[in-house]
Amino acid sequence: MKKLSILILTMLALSGFMATTVRAQSPHFLGCSASGVNSDGSLDVSFRIAGLGSNQSLTVTASADANATYGCLNHGQQCPNAANKVSVSDRVTAQGTFTSGKNGSIRGSLTVDPPATTLTCPGGQTLVLVSVSYTNVSVSAPGAADCNTSPGTFAANFFPNCP
Repeated sequence: MKKLSILILTMLALSGFMATTVRAQSPHFLGCSASGVNSDGSLDVSFRIAGLGSNQSLTVTASADANATYGCLNHGQQCPNAANKVSVSDRVTAQGTFTSGKNGSIRGSLTVDPPATTLTCPGGQTLVLVSVSYTNVSVSAPGAADCNTSPGTFAANFFPNCP
């Protein structure tokens, strides 16, 4: 009888622990934000996720609608008024895997880059990112609702004298 009681108590204790673990697995964003544009045209996106158990890995994705203008710069640091300038629009993303700490949360950041271009410059000219803008910036993770940064546009014009 004593062994049966110990067995039942052990089973109850284990089932109680398992229920607690399952309840703790409810990832949700506590917040997210974006900052930049950085000197290389990238945008930093920061976030905080809670509701994980300790030492849990989670893949997080930052996304934004991006519009970039590329041009060719001559030796005089001028953009020739020519057809060698192009705008590119695309949904850009960055992804990373993060591990929660003992408190079951993750604090991290990802960096999204401007969309790529296929523009090539003639000899004696250098390809440059003239300007870039980001809108609809968000962060997502499996099991958690998307987190949208404050509405607005994050933009930079690196060569305002380019036509």
